[in-house]
Order: sequence, then structure tokens, then C-alpha cells
Amino acid sequence: MNYNLKRFIFNIRDSFLLYASISMGLFLFMLFFQPFSIRFTDLNNVLIFNAGYGLIIFILLYAIYFFSGVFRLTDMEVFSYLNGFILLVLSSVAFTFYLRYVGQASIGFYTVLKIALICLAPPVILRIYRIRHELSLENEILWRENSLLQSRLQDITQDSSQKILEFYSAETATDILRLRISDILMIRSADNYVAIYFRENGVARKKLIRNTLKNIEQLLRSYGQFIRCHRTCIINVEYIDKLHLKISASYVILKELNEHIPVSRQYVIKLKEAAAVRQG
Repeated sequence: MNYNLKRFIFNIRDSFLLYASISMGLFLFMLFFQPFSIRFTDLNNVLIFNAGYGLIIFILLYAIYFFSGVFRLTDMEVFSYLNGFILLVLSSVAFTFYLRYVGQASIGFYTVLKIALICLAPPVILRIYRIRHELSLENEILWRENSLLQSRLQDITQDSSQKILEFYSAETATDILRLRISDILMIRSADNYVAIYFRENGVARKKLIRNTLKNIEQLLRSYGQFIRCHRTCIINVEYIDKLHLKISASYVILKELNEHIPVSRQYVIKLKEAAAVRQG
């Protein structure tokens, strides 16, 4: 048994519940609403007659599916609409003959119109199911891709967090501050200097070096955990303890620093997204 035949058989078995549900729904609709006048009055005969509608739809659904599967048309978008149209036409014709010759009902324009509207339900349900199924698959693929990207981001962050950065002073080339990326808390502009806040032996410390925040931002651009939150501040989102994002006033509190660090409106969305990614 080749792969295509196995797949076709599996799909037939998988679609049984869907087709059976549509057929059962149609049977219940015809039984409770009784849109057509028929010659039967006995309850058992009424049940059997209305079950015939469901059986007709069930057989047509599998017949069309089998035809599409034989010619490998089930995955083609254009034939999805064509199959729905064929199902509508065949079921309308079958219902008309069934109602006329089995139910012995009179057939007029209004009756044919009701039959067409009722037979429109199965193709619409199948189309909605197909769209929902495709969206579900796309969502699953996107979820897996997102998980993979987050995993890669975490790996990159963990690898880069141990890297040593060197901060040079513009006054003298010998004044160098060497810090691991994971130890850097925040960089704040201070007139002609920048204040670098970092963790040393479990304690937050600060060192001033003569440089500009723009130069420091260029140095940190390759590391996604550093985000500018204000024209005077760049923070390490790994240390965010609390985000207070309001229209009136926004600020962030870092784990190692007990102070409100201002957040400008233009950086609110970017900071919020970065924090959400880090938290998974």
C-alpha cells in the first residue's frame, strides 16, 4: 500500500466524524422544524423518512470526497469551492426527488427554494471547517516558529551575557571599565559623562566615565537586552522588576536599583515588547 493510498484512507476515517455530524444536524433540523409537508403521520415513519435526508448528505459527502481524492483535488483551493457547488446541486436534486417520490409532497417554486437553502448549509459548514482547520495549522506553525526563535534568542543571550565589554573614557585611554554584559544594569547620561550602573559582588555600584550616551548606545546595539527607555537612560531589560506604564507617567524599577527610572512615551511600546519577550 503506497503512501498516497494510506493518506487517503486515513483522511476518510478522520472525516467520518465531521460528515456524520453534518448529517445528524440536518436530520435533527428536518425532524424538529419539518419544513415540508409529507404523507407520513406515524412517528416511526417520520423518523425514518427524515433520517433519509441525513443519509443522502452523508453519501454525497463521501462520494465527492472520494472523487476529489482519486484525482488528487482535495488540497486545491479552487476545487474546494467547486466541490461545495457540486454538493449543493446534487443534494438539492436528490432532496427534490426524495421529497417528491418518497414523501409524495407537491413540488413548487417555494419548496425548491427551501430545499436549496437547506442544502446550502453543508457546503457552508465544510467551508468554515476548512478555514478554521487552515488557521489552526498556521497558528500551530507560527507558535512553533515563535518557540524556536525564543529558544534561539535565549541561547544567544546566555552566550553573550558572559562577554566582557570595555568602556573607554574620552579623557584618557587608560581609564577603562571592563564589565560582563550580565552585570550591567543601566547607563545614564550625566552632562559630559555617563554613569554606568553595574553589579559587583552582589551589590549595585556606579562609575562615571567621560563619554556620551550615543557612543554607549552604539556599543550596546548588538545586544538585545539593552533598551533605551528615556533620552537619558539605557536599561538592561533582564533586571526589570516592575513596569508602570501609564499615560500620565511611566517608569520602570530595576531589581538592583531602588529608584523610579523614567520611560518616555516613544519608548513605551518597544520596552513593553522587549520585556514580554524576555519573560517568554
